[in-house]
Amino acid sequence: MPVSRRTSGTYRVRRALLALACCLAPLAGCSSSSEHAAKPTALTPIAAPINVQMAWSVDLGDSEGTFLRPSVLEHAIFAASRKGSLVRVDPSAGKELWRVSVEGGITAGVGSDGLTIAVGGPRGNVLAFDADGKRLWQAQAPSDIIAPPLVGHELVLVRSTDQRITAYEAGTGKRRWVFQKQQPSLTLRVEADMAFAGDSVLVGFPGGRLSAIALSNGAGRWEAGVSEPKGATEVERLADVLGVPAMAETDVCTASYQGRIGCFDAHNGDLRWAREFSAATGVAVSGDGVYGVDTSAHVSAFKRSSGAGLWQTAALANRGLSAPVVVGKWLVVGDFEGKIHFLSADDGKLVGRYDASAGVVISTPQVWNGAAVFQTARGRLFVLTAGGQ
Repeated sequence: MPVSRRTSGTYRVRRALLALACCLAPLAGCSSSSEHAAKPTALTPIAAPINVQMAWSVDLGDSEGTFLRPSVLEHAIFAASRKGSLVRVDPSAGKELWRVSVEGGITAGVGSDGLTIAVGGPRGNVLAFDADGKRLWQAQAPSDIIAPPLVGHELVLVRSTDQRITAYEAGTGKRRWVFQKQQPSLTLRVEADMAFAGDSVLVGFPGGRLSAIALSNGAGRWEAGVSEPKGATEVERLADVLGVPAMAETDVCTASYQGRIGCFDAHNGDLRWAREFSAATGVAVSGDGVYGVDTSAHVSAFKRSSGAGLWQTAALANRGLSAPVVVGKWLVVGDFEGKIHFLSADDGKLVGRYDASAGVVISTPQVWNGAAVFQTARGRLFVLTAGGQ
């Protein structure tokens, strides 16, 4: 029984589990999420905050209920809206270079290597465009698409709700291979991204598994256990790996719901270290730091080399945080109200805040040239810069 979870971070987990409780116990009734959710921590003024400014913003159109995320490259940002606007933006000035309309809408994307731009439609259709917005091809995935396509190595990789990974030739759309593994009967319907690691693609799966798949033929190279499902019920045994596997040198770091956070050898899957951690989002890695957000929206930092805990803060508890991103010396997260928070990556202290008034951040923030890139459910794409980086 897949569970719909289409908003962001800890807010997504809360809504997913509430929906699941209603499905499993219909005779008990179902209260609103506001009745069951813990009260968000009130925000207080920050002493001597850093200067955070919006460099530019672009209105994309409504993005609610989607798996949309901007694709951020050196010379271009590609972004999309639910109703089908696909946009190329000049990241240096926020100038819209072109906008095309995709019939039927867009529910997952955007993936791009600068030459090919790929998105997913509402019924599992995959569409590819060139750098000028011209349609190249269309293909059909086995089921709905639950993550932005991953584009590179002359391939477009697509992940669907049945947990199949399908590779298409970037130039023609011809299907190259399909990878599938047996999944638990109950999973969270969550944005579960993929990442390149040399000539492999890294994929986190339900059941707490992390796999490396050969790009040449779709064969499994190794599988590692991020966590082991525990408990007597299917709900207690939920252990989905969340977010984008984060690469740093030869390490890949990730985290799972009701499981662990840890790092593995990207070449063979050997465990470097792991710590008990119930993740609500994917992780961020920078230098010797690994950063995660748990299901209470506590933000934690660990040493990448050893897994030793560095710090934890509850200053943003229950605020439905996005996945974190490292921008210079700051760790940046968005919350359910559209407020963007800057924390010191060294000690977790809140050092800055920006009120974007643009609704929940729907996906992992991105980085462009030392600035943070966000997309919200209301369809606003914007870039923030911070002083003192």
